[in-house]
Amino acid sequence: MKTLQMERLTRAAFARFGEVIELDGVRHFPINGGTTERYHDLAAVDVTAQGRRPLINLFRARPRTLPVVITMMDRHPLDSQAFIPLRQGRTSWW
Repeated sequence: MKTLQMERLTRAAFARFGEVIELDGVRHFPINGGTTERYHDLAAVDVTAQGRRPLINLFRARPRTLPVVITMMDRHPLDSQAFIPLRQGRTSWW
């Protein structure tokens, strides 16, 4: 039986296999009136055969107080978006 050694998953350690999406040291900026932090272009997705370049971004938003008053609305006619809530206190995506 082969024994596997565990090590921390980092960009540098995993680079020869692919990319690790992590937030340390990446470019980010506030959006949505300062309520959300956008971590921009986190991974290279290769679809150059179709002549497009997708972006992988992560957003950290502050909770809103209820009732929510909507004062702005984004429209992205050429983009797709997916929203995955992360539960407070958890470190995994699900």
